[in-house]
Amino acid sequence: MPLSGGDRKAQAKARREARGIAQVFWEKQVQARAEAEELYRRADQYFCDAWTSLVFWGEPTRNSPTIAQAINGGRPLLWAKCRKCAKEPVIDLRSVKRRLDTHVHLLESVLFCEECSRGKKFRQRADILGLKSDEPPADPRRNKIAGTDV
Repeated sequence: MPLSGGDRKAQAKARREARGIAQVFWEKQVQARAEAEELYRRADQYFCDAWTSLVFWGEPTRNSPTIAQAINGGRPLLWAKCRKCAKEPVIDLRSVKRRLDTHVHLLESVLFCEECSRGKKFRQRADILGLKSDEPPADPRRNKIAGTDV
């Protein structure tokens, strides 16, 4: 059924209002999604830090974060220690060829010290010490308050 001139104008006005309302809701959902992603990032960071503190002080490595959680939480470096030579290499989890839903503690079974294992029948294992950030440490010279060294 064709619309008359007044009905067409009313319909066009309602469409404009609907587009305006839809735009407001679109902007709100984008903002809410960004806030949620930030909260997930912080939650992953806290999980990685908690697990690292337990493992560093000798707790079992089970119940670890996944590789994806470690990367999302800003802790993409796996810190390990050779059982024999005590070297502490750092492995970048972004370059590990495993699925992202693999738990970090499952990587311990494939960690070996290359230098200690060279030419040996059995490869020398390494233990996980935790997860690290890839940000450089803060410069101690910049840690000044009111002109005094702290």
